Amino acid sequence: MKKRLSRSPILITLVGLLCLLVIGLNTVEYFRGEPFDQGDVMTLVMLFVLALHLFTWGTDFKMANDEMGKQITHHSATISYHISVLSLFVFWIVDRIVFLRKGDFGNISLFAALCFVLVLHPLVQFFVARRYR
Repeated sequence: MKKRLSRSPILITLVGLLCLLVIGLNTVEYFRGEPFDQGDVMTLVMLFVLALHLFTWGTDFKMANDEMGKQITHHSATISYHISVLSLFVFWIVDRIVFLRKGDFGNISLFAALCFVLVLHPLVQFFVARRYR
């Protein structure tokens, strides 16, 4: 009987090579004097997220969907929500201090994002709770 090769090391290797390729291309652009744009940054962030997902769950999709996987996902979502709220608040305060903004909301986009994140969790809880009633 043939031993089946696991897909996890192959996927991790491919994601690693893709990350190195993107980092290499961005380094070449930087040395040519071309600035980083939003596409470069988003590509790096999405590859980082993909790599983290592969390192966390591998290719075992059943593990991510079982009871323990759902508990891990729920707990990590709650922690990341609180970290997001705190970091947006700190960024908003730093923005007001650095740019000496007094008497207004400061960076209105950052303030709107902070308000949105503060309201998001209780709003989602409300709709989820109504679903179970």
